[in-house]
Amino acid sequence: MCIIVDANRLGVFLREPPDEDMQPVHNWLNKGGKLIYSTGGRFAKEIRGNQRQRLEDYYTAGKARLIPEAKVNETLRHVQKKLLKSDDEHVIALALVAQVDLLCTDDRNLMQDFKNKQIMGRQGQIYTKSSHKRLLRPDRCP
Repeated sequence: MCIIVDANRLGVFLREPPDEDMQPVHNWLNKGGKLIYSTGGRFAKEIRGNQRQRLEDYYTAGKARLIPEAKVNETLRHVQKKLLKSDDEHVIALALVAQVDLLCTDDRNLMQDFKNKQIMGRQGQIYTKSSHKRLLRPDRCP
């Protein structure tokens, strides 16, 4: 079971104590869910301050999986050729490489791209608040 947390929600996700809407995601991670992330390219610019250390702590605890920058960049070239509404081709590339179909974001354009089967090859789903905890299933991560 895997999820990608977009940079626009990462600060809220990493807040201590956990934000009310992110608490179900934290509970899910404690039960075996995985946070998928990458630290190269545009991700490096978007991850601020102690966020990188917190992601590394999740990785060390077995709650996160780091996707190598080279793999994301390889797919990024193909994604950039698609007609995206968002400017988040790196998030789409990460999802495609990691085969993740669950995204936590507030970016409306990215939501449209992530749900677009022509871009993703499957129907992506969006987690934005605690009422979406039904999306946090054990079969979410390959």
